[in-house]
Amino acid sequence: MAAERRSKETGAGRSAGRSMQAGMLLAAAAGVKSFERTLMPRTTRDQGAVTGLSVATTYATTALFQDLIESVAAYVVKRDGEPDQDRLRRATMLADLLAIGVGLATKRQLSQQPGESMGRAAMRTWGQVMAYAGLAGFTSGFSQDVLDVLDPNEARTGSNRTLGVAVIGGGLMALVVEYRRRSSERRVIEEEAHRFKTDELKVQAFRSLLVSGGVTACFAAIGLGERALGTLIGRALGRGMAGGERFWRLAGHGASLALLGGLAYAGLDRVYQDIEAGTAKIEPAFDKPPELATVSGSAPSHVAWRTMGREGRRHVLTALSQETIGRVMGTPAVADPIRVFVGLESAPSELDRVNLAIEELKRTGAFDRELLIALSPTGTGYVNYVTMECCEYFTLGNCAAVTLQYSKRPSPMSMDRVWEGRKQFRMLLAALRRELYKREPEKRPRLVIFGESLGAHTSQDAFLNEGTQGLEDAGVDRALWIGSPHLSKWKVQVLGDSRPDVDQSLLADVDSFSDLDELPAEARQKLRYVMITHHNDGVGLFGADLVVQKPGWLGEQELRPSSVPKWMRWVPIITAVQTAVDMKNAMNVVPGEFVANGHDYRADLARFVREVYALPCSDEQLARVEAALREDEILRQKKFDQSVAEPGDEADVPYQADNGGGHIEERRAAA
Repeated sequence: MAAERRSKETGAGRSAGRSMQAGMLLAAAAGVKSFERTLMPRTTRDQGAVTGLSVATTYATTALFQDLIESVAAYVVKRDGEPDQDRLRRATMLADLLAIGVGLATKRQLSQQPGESMGRAAMRTWGQVMAYAGLAGFTSGFSQDVLDVLDPNEARTGSNRTLGVAVIGGGLMALVVEYRRRSSERRVIEEEAHRFKTDELKVQAFRSLLVSGGVTACFAAIGLGERALGTLIGRALGRGMAGGERFWRLAGHGASLALLGGLAYAGLDRVYQDIEAGTAKIEPAFDKPPELATVSGSAPSHVAWRTMGREGRRHVLTALSQETIGRVMGTPAVADPIRVFVGLESAPSELDRVNLAIEELKRTGAFDRELLIALSPTGTGYVNYVTMECCEYFTLGNCAAVTLQYSKRPSPMSMDRVWEGRKQFRMLLAALRRELYKREPEKRPRLVIFGESLGAHTSQDAFLNEGTQGLEDAGVDRALWIGSPHLSKWKVQVLGDSRPDVDQSLLADVDSFSDLDELPAEARQKLRYVMITHHNDGVGLFGADLVVQKPGWLGEQELRPSSVPKWMRWVPIITAVQTAVDMKNAMNVVPGEFVANGHDYRADLARFVREVYALPCSDEQLARVEAALREDEILRQKKFDQSVAEPGDEADVPYQADNGGGHIEERRAAA
């Protein structure tokens, strides 16, 4: 009896530790994989977060799948209550082998296809993770059996080596993965040494591991708390209801997860409220309404100054003066630029905000201008100042811009407002078309669209299922979008399979201005609607599908753009975590230093505005405009520093120096 009891205890201990062993094996590999250099350089803190999230999610996923495998094995060998533990251990190893086979067969049978559904991708990834978990579980069980053979005395005493096997196995796995990672990176760097610079951010591995340990510990604490709470709830339900504790344990986990989700939602809602309240405050450096009558918020304006929000007030106070335009362009300006901005608080509904914008356009004489720009802002209402000033310079002030705010939160926190922005922008275009059609064709301004980041998403999806024909029907002459998010459905539609409502000759998706230079003159002249998306812009690449599906930009190594590392390999979950951090770091910019990298499009944006909108400007004038933009950005940053930054400012302003106030000449005098 004693021997039988020891056998059961030993088998139970091994069985109970199998999930931990398997989880630690793959978590160690995930930790090493997380140090792989990806689209953008990472700081030590970023690396710690990536490693912590990768390790925690890999461990949890592997342990969950191994628990599932063990449960199936236990069900098969169950005899009169508790199964024989030695038999259960052998059955679990056999189940691990079967899981490997089933997982690999599923992955092969559901090989990735162009345009496949997320359901198919999820099933394929399920098979891949199942195979990984089975391999890790079998390796753990086999290693433990080998140790038992080598040291039978320890096996007979019932002492299990769960922790030792996990630590040693995890260490060996980490060494193998690290060797492969370094070899792959070294090979590419030696072949293409000219592409790599020494000024990239350095990651301190030890500090990163400390940060990742903290992140992992937090997730582990949450997981343990949820497990304990779910067990308590299941035990309580099992005592008073039919089915027993094991039957109700799943319901307990569901209840505990719902509770944790409710607490997380309440906390996030509080953060949202604080951010939105901050955007309504009038900053000390932007506390005076504009004196220029052609912008919203001025004395004759129909839009109340206090209702425009932080970004709206900054936007109207940066309109160029005629004097500045004339000095930079070398030709006298013909008019004061018009900037119409309607905030969320400026009117109670979408229709009211659209009507208010139309009244403002009529008041300022916008329909008599040469160019009318319909802008969809980013989450907080931010409007790209480079594009605005370029239009004002190139038209000598003979232009008007109209913007409707649809959110008060940074773009990553405004995804639930995309439908609002799309609907409102569509309504605005319809109202503009009605007004334009009241005039003779030769007296109508050219209508163009601009959108950046989430603003590109909302303005593009206003034409969802309409292709380029929808733009033509709306009277849109030209459109320019930068940093279009991966989630833009219109972008996927027009760049995908051939459609009868898409004229490919009017459309282009480019990485830089050199891509336009390489086009034949005839093709370049036909372009009307242009998207600029850098190959390493995480905003344009990140999406939930990265969790379960290999993206097209991680295709064959030799065909990848130079900014996408050839050593980068897709791994479920981990690649999504890495790309999410790349998306954040893509917005890191230096005031006055214009580069074409990540989510920074300032370097060649002036050339794109001139080309896409077909605006007259000589190369000499363009050079002066670009120099003025850089100079003005530094002055704007000084102005911005005078104000107290509210939570979330930096998260939605890709150009930190775009926060200015007053006319350019006034800012120069102040500086």
